[in-house]
Amino acid sequence: MIGIDPETLEIAREEASDCLGRIEANLLALESAGDDPDLIDALFRDAHSVKGAASMVGWRRVASIAHDMEDRLESARELGKLEAELVDPLLKATDDLRRAVDAAAEEPGEEAPASSGGAPSRSEPAEPSHHAMRVDAVKVDRMLDAVGETVLHRRRLEHLVGDRIVAAGDDVAEEELNRGERLLDELQDSVIEMRTLPLSSITAPFPRAVRDLSAAEGKEADLAIVGAETQLDRVILEGISDPIAHLLRNAVAHGIERAEERERAGKPRRGQVRLRAEQRGGMVAIEVSDDGLGVSPELLERAGEAGSLADVLTTAGLSTAIEVGDLAGRGVGLDAAKGHVEALGGSVEVRSEPGRGTEVILLLPVTLALLNVLLCERGGQPFGMPVPSVREVVTVGEATTLGGRPSLEHRGEAIPLGDLAAMLGASAPPLAQPPPAVVLASATRAVAVACDRVLGDRELVVKSLGPMLAGLDGYLGAGILEDGRVALILDPNRLLEAPAPGPSPVATAQPADAPRPGESTSRCRRWTGSSCSGRFARTRRMDRCPWRSSPPRGATRTADRGRRRAPTPTSSRKSSASRPCSRRSAGW
Repeated sequence: MIGIDPETLEIAREEASDCLGRIEANLLALESAGDDPDLIDALFRDAHSVKGAASMVGWRRVASIAHDMEDRLESARELGKLEAELVDPLLKATDDLRRAVDAAAEEPGEEAPASSGGAPSRSEPAEPSHHAMRVDAVKVDRMLDAVGETVLHRRRLEHLVGDRIVAAGDDVAEEELNRGERLLDELQDSVIEMRTLPLSSITAPFPRAVRDLSAAEGKEADLAIVGAETQLDRVILEGISDPIAHLLRNAVAHGIERAEERERAGKPRRGQVRLRAEQRGGMVAIEVSDDGLGVSPELLERAGEAGSLADVLTTAGLSTAIEVGDLAGRGVGLDAAKGHVEALGGSVEVRSEPGRGTEVILLLPVTLALLNVLLCERGGQPFGMPVPSVREVVTVGEATTLGGRPSLEHRGEAIPLGDLAAMLGASAPPLAQPPPAVVLASATRAVAVACDRVLGDRELVVKSLGPMLAGLDGYLGAGILEDGRVALILDPNRLLEAPAPGPSPVATAQPADAPRPGESTSRCRRWTGSSCSGRFARTRRMDRCPWRSSPPRGATRTADRGRRRAPTPTSSRKSSASRPCSRRSAGW
């Protein structure tokens, strides 16, 4: 008997897991699409590979289960079809295999036989079309931290010597700084790409889950996955797996009707649940939809009053299920998903049409490691607001009061107005008059956040707030600026909650001076900002505020903002050598 080193055991476990994932997917495909000899052959090959790998490392129970599965599939290969009654037993055998593999891998003392005769010759792996290397996620995170510190050091150096280089007119030194910025940008993008994975890395269990949930509910439903190749940060993928499972469970339990009901309504017997992902600039939209009942007209009416169907459906104690069971709870599914997504800096939107179905959209950043933020100051403290949530920047003239809350009349829309310091529960000197305000918007609401000045937009490497401040609500993290100050990155979902009633941060218009419909009490100022932190970064001047946009209200506005402004994880930035050299504006 010879011992097997842990690395070999881990490779065997990963290979077996990949094979079992394909076995499960192919069984579900055979069940819904009918007989396919190619799929049956693929099932046999994967079962054989699991048996061979298990025999090599001495996992006898795994090899025994795989051998039984192989015998059943051998009969199906000879017949050229897989009997429908074999699908359930084979799926259960797949579950048994997965549990046996996990149990065997957790027993490091298990040994393999000295002879390799148990390894069948047919189990030789096919030569891969490209080379891949497994890297511990901790090493990638450590590399990203090191790159972030290097970028910060470069910005600090530029901050210290930039004025002298400009004054001396040293074009050579300026070009070297620009070249260093390009190289660091490429290095940073490369490391961030290493942290991203396709959505398909978490979707393997979902088709089986929808099948089993449908059977438990006495329904018929299929899951279609579109855009599984869409890339997302590993940390985000780990955080949204459970929320997506909640949404799929809701789609089956609350949305899809029984087959007889669907036929009476003129629909196909089998319901359709769809999981779709697409990139929208620096954001990724993940949609979970069904062609079921939809929500009631009463709930849609309540959503019109509350401003958001998502807020109505996440109300404590609310459920669209007729009766409470194992799958249909009391609204906790969507509520849990919304909480998870907002904790990752994303947002949730729900659309529904009675009798046609429901669509839940999760809008998430591509990565949490690097964020493009708009920087502003209040009381000398810099704050960052994620650019995809920023609609525009305005200068506040006069404010009005609606329902005891200060608001800004802008383009015929009454936007709640708040002092950033008051919204964060902090104290700060009174705002200078007239103050600038950053208008944040989601698909269903907007808020104007008044501050001392707007500094411009930056790409910041996001740092954790640390264990002492980890539970602090309303912050996504922090980033270090080129002058050494720490900018707190705000959660736009918290700021979008209506400001508490209180005194207006600016002068309030008297009733006689109230604006006429369509008249604005704010104006956009010409604003200069830089898309990166260097003193030699590209400078933008616009006759209108650069954050102004005029799309129709709704989700399209958020998507358009993301396409215009948000960064992508790929190395698509323009070379800074082509950027005109200019000093950064001091703000408003």
